[in-house]
Amino acid sequence: MTLINPGAFEKEALVFLEHFNFSGTKPSLEHIAEISRYFSRLPYENISKILKRNQSLGRNRLRLPDEVTHDHFAWQLGGTCFSLTYFLCAIYAILGYKVQPLICHLNWGENTHSAVAIQYAGSRYLVDPGYMIFRPLPLTKSNIEARLSADTGLSLRFDTEHDEYAVYTYRKGQFVRRYRFNDSSVSWDQFANFWDKSFQLPGMDDLTLTRVEGQEMIFVQGDFIKITSPETIEKMREANLAEKIIKERFQIPLEKLEEARHVLMQRQK
Repeated sequence: MTLINPGAFEKEALVFLEHFNFSGTKPSLEHIAEISRYFSRLPYENISKILKRNQSLGRNRLRLPDEVTHDHFAWQLGGTCFSLTYFLCAIYAILGYKVQPLICHLNWGENTHSAVAIQYAGSRYLVDPGYMIFRPLPLTKSNIEARLSADTGLSLRFDTEHDEYAVYTYRKGQFVRRYRFNDSSVSWDQFANFWDKSFQLPGMDDLTLTRVEGQEMIFVQGDFIKITSPETIEKMREANLAEKIIKERFQIPLEKLEEARHVLMQRQK
């Protein structure tokens, strides 16, 4: 499957960045971080992907930056890791940064996640819009930690035996591995093939959404809600509340939610 370099989507990237305002010196690591934080207004959500899977096959179902920007401005939608990675790579490339996609392995499966490798000042960094990693983490074949609060943060560990990295989150000394990856080049055509296969992954069996608002991360999957802040984790299971959060906190119209639910119900028959 062929996929053009995302830098071709200059018009869409500039439309999305229309109100982005960075007051510092660029290029810089702070500029990279500010771009990814601005990009975080696009939520992680699979509603759009579930609908697209039901409408198209092959390359036509890959949500490219023109479709992602349209759906965001029309319905506040975003995308899953592959569409977000591709669009963020487009933005960085247009702003002059050298970027490559990374194919990552979630705990339950190989080649099931994607992220961005960005080069700056002779070094490579990880940025991950799917896992809300907005501040670049250096890929230096060593172990580093990025503290988010006194008790929470991210840990990037390097396994010399397997020549791969693993991303962990930690809270009060408890570490949980989220995914692992090799920092090796992947062509955009290879990326497209993994992207296409992702439409059949288990994560497409239920509605899943994540977004960051200030210091809170809001996660919704089916009727399960988790709201995480540096101080607390609040977990609930209530269908009406999940729907209310999607409408009010994600601002996604309920008709899109119902369309996706209908598709899931039809596939289960």
